[in-house]
Amino acid sequence: MKRTLILTALLSTALMGCASTSEEATTAQAATGPFADCNLPAVEERGPIRPSLYVVGTFAEGQWMHTENHQMKHKGNGIYQVVSEEKAGNVSLQFATMSWNPQFTASGMEMTVGYEKALKRGGFAKNTVVNIPEDGKYLWSVEISKDKKPVRALVIKCN
Repeated sequence: MKRTLILTALLSTALMGCASTSEEATTAQAATGPFADCNLPAVEERGPIRPSLYVVGTFAEGQWMHTENHQMKHKGNGIYQVVSEEKAGNVSLQFATMSWNPQFTASGMEMTVGYEKALKRGGFAKNTVVNIPEDGKYLWSVEISKDKKPVRALVIKCN
């Protein structure tokens, strides 16, 4: 009996330790700074990803189409952003060039408005789901490292 209790306690502790280091627990954080700035100006220098990145998905004006209003601009330091008018509801999306190479998705394939999420390589059917809580202007932001590796993503409502 005592051995069973000790084993149960050890197993519970180990499992709780794993839960606290899960990908979801470590990758979502409140957005601040230039990455969350709806008015960050574009820069002339080219970023690590060429040609342009787009937010592509199940938007009302074009299902999985690369549209001008979702074309991201390089803002410096590997940050790409676009501010666009969005309608309330769920959107399934990826961040991609016109050729779909490369394409990126959020870790866990979901994002919460106002919170940064780790970014990773996307691909067929590896879409990020976002719930847009209300109509309005939203900032889509991704960061790509100098060696073209995905870093983080964000969607946040602009004031």
